[in-house]
Amino acid sequence: MCDTLTAAKPDPAPPLSPRRKRLRIDEIDSQWHCAIIGTCLPLAELKSLAVKMGITLASGPSGYNLHASMVQMASHHRAVAKALTKRLDRRHLVAVNRFSKVGTDAELAGLWSEALERGDVAGAGWAVMSHPAASEDTRRLIFRDIHMLSHQMGATARAELHRLDRLEREKIELEERIERLQANFLLEIGRRDAENQDLRRLLASAETEARKFAHAAEAAAETRDLQTAVEELRSQLAEEAARHRETERKRRTATETLDQTNQRLDRLTEENAHLADEVRLYESRLAESLAPQDGVGRCGWDCAKLDLCGRCILFVGGRHQQMTHVRRLVEDCNGVFSHHDGGVEESMSRLHGLFGQADAVLFPVDCVSHSAQNAVKQLCRQWQKPFVPVRRSGLAAYLAALETVVVDGPAEGG
Repeated sequence: MCDTLTAAKPDPAPPLSPRRKRLRIDEIDSQWHCAIIGTCLPLAELKSLAVKMGITLASGPSGYNLHASMVQMASHHRAVAKALTKRLDRRHLVAVNRFSKVGTDAELAGLWSEALERGDVAGAGWAVMSHPAASEDTRRLIFRDIHMLSHQMGATARAELHRLDRLEREKIELEERIERLQANFLLEIGRRDAENQDLRRLLASAETEARKFAHAAEAAAETRDLQTAVEELRSQLAEEAARHRETERKRRTATETLDQTNQRLDRLTEENAHLADEVRLYESRLAESLAPQDGVGRCGWDCAKLDLCGRCILFVGGRHQQMTHVRRLVEDCNGVFSHHDGGVEESMSRLHGLFGQADAVLFPVDCVSHSAQNAVKQLCRQWQKPFVPVRRSGLAAYLAALETVVVDGPAEGG
């Protein structure tokens, strides 16, 4: 969700009937494509679609490159747009059918709020974005909600990591406990089996004796005693069998508990892999640790070994709260800092004027719009200026990019 919102557009004329044909993704404003594809289709679906359609990426098969390419082709490649729409409809069929029953923008906004509370973001997001009655204000609302939700998910990542570590320790303890229970269970079973065999032999012997003396009237009293003993032995055997069944039930319960714990651990491990990607978005918190009590912090790295020799470094995009630290970083390295926000608030025409004084251009690919990236690359080629795409918007990544400017006199990125 790194695309920058364009200026607000007027709402469409009166609400459309829900019976009208729903929109394909290429019929939806391209400013929403990044949020739709990034939220409503997993990366595995995009990879599968790319393989099926024979799409190869010159910039490499990374997840970000695949996402960016699909966002670009969704607006200009009709076959890709139709395939994306088909996969989105199939994956979120239930939500699409539910939202298709309403016909006004207000009803769509209400259903979206309910779905957001339930956590059904992906299906409801696509259902509203592709609904013919949805206004641009409603689509903008969905974009903002999804954007904020991604931030909130990252805030829980560390807690999930701690919980995962605790569950792993509990799993080890449960496994050890089950091993002890199984060992004790086997010993108990062996002892019970031996007792049962002794009881069966005694029962067989008692029954034999009872049959031998049953016909003798003089042995009637003894026979009754033997019969009583047989009943007692049978009762003991029944009790032993009941204890055996209870022990077996406890073993099955312990095994089921371990299986459930393993499944939960696997699920949390998968969730943690997704959340780990989001945690990197919060690298900006590093800047807070660099700020002293009485003002802007100084650079924490050993900048003395970097000398930009007075070069003017133009930063395009990035997070606004980081720019004070980036300025300090450049100036401490004997450079001149210049910045353009990539079209968030500043006009893109101002970017042309900044290129005249810039010696190198840096931009974080995760915090600048696709259109701004394309504009920077085109201007760099026109002005024959070197540029360095920075993979992440963090001070450590910016410092590494400045090192390439100092050491290599940065080569043109692509």
